[in-house]
Amino acid sequence: MDSKINYTAVGLFVLILGLVLSATAYWLATGGKNEQFTPYVIYVTDNASGLTENSHVLYRGVDVGQVKSIRIDAKNPDQIRVLVDLDSNVPIRTDTVAKLQLLGVTGLSVLNLTGGKSSVALTNRNAEGLLVIPYEASIFSKLEGGVNETMAKITRVGDQLDALMSTENIAALTRTIKHIDEITATVAEHKDDLAAMLVAGRQTLEGTAKVSQSSIALIDQGSLLLKKFSQSINGLQGVIVATNAAVTQVSAASASTIELTQTGTKTLNAFNYRTLPQVGGLIDQLQQASTALTQLVTQLNQNPSQILYGAVPVPAGPGESGADQAAKASP
Repeated sequence: MDSKINYTAVGLFVLILGLVLSATAYWLATGGKNEQFTPYVIYVTDNASGLTENSHVLYRGVDVGQVKSIRIDAKNPDQIRVLVDLDSNVPIRTDTVAKLQLLGVTGLSVLNLTGGKSSVALTNRNAEGLLVIPYEASIFSKLEGGVNETMAKITRVGDQLDALMSTENIAALTRTIKHIDEITATVAEHKDDLAAMLVAGRQTLEGTAKVSQSSIALIDQGSLLLKKFSQSINGLQGVIVATNAAVTQVSAASASTIELTQTGTKTLNAFNYRTLPQVGGLIDQLQQASTALTQLVTQLNQNPSQILYGAVPVPAGPGESGADQAAKASP
């Protein structure tokens, strides 16, 4: 009996079997979980040796994703752009940071995420719209940087020591040491004089201390004098105030006196220029009247008959015109 093989059925069976095997392998590779992943970007500033594509991404030691790509950042060559896929159920917060971590002595590295205490979800995105997880330098990178800085500082110190120990500086140092030796020898030769100077200096200091004490006492006395002087000044200020009041009153009285003096001056001028001349003329007239009255009284005393017969003419004296005529009339 001839058997007929259906090659179409065989091919279909092989295809289905391959798909089943592939699905089984994928299921085994993913741990039998149907997970959803979210892409994130991490900009690494350390040496990323040991980190490769498909390297694990850990969150506090738990595998939560893997590295998808590693490349130099075109905008900043000092950074390495690492694209990772993380489980969408992993909480990535604003305080979550990524660090490089070595896996024992294998030379391989993984990215370990720490933080996540904040309740605010990460929102920082790059120009591509991908969420950016901040990167923190690892302890080894910090040590390496510190060692490099230390070596650079040691190198600078060595260069400075070389410059300090140059031939010119050594010669100058030699001359300085020689001068110090000479000074030491000179001091040793004059140690007695120096001792005497020290004694004199101590005595001077003691005298200065006494002078200082005297100065303090003098300052106290000066303070007391200043206090008394201040009190005297206060009293003097009261006297000055009273004096100012008196001066004000004297000024007012002086003004009144000046006004009265001006009035008296005007009255005196009128008396001098008007009244006195009139009084003088009256006195002259009185003197003339008194003289005439005196002469009249004298004549009446000598010849009372004058009241009845009038005055007797007085004979003309020699040389008068009446005498000459009488001489001619006599024979």
